[in-house]
Amino acid sequence: MSKTYTLEEIKKMKSKTDIDFFNKTTEKDIMEQSISDPDIPYLTDEELKEFTTPKERKKNDGTKE
Repeated sequence: MSKTYTLEEIKKMKSKTDIDFFNKTTEKDIMEQSISDPDIPYLTDEELKEFTTPKERKKNDGTKE
């Protein structure tokens, strides 16, 4: 079970983000990292077009919102 934190506790925490690395990361770097990550499927533009929003699905199946 994970620990629950208060807002005050979160504000006091020190960030572990490497700001220099973050600022130097290019769009190309992000693309290469995402493609090489086995947990993130790389979807083509055609595959992305297949996605719909819940609102679109309701509209297409005839149910009311």
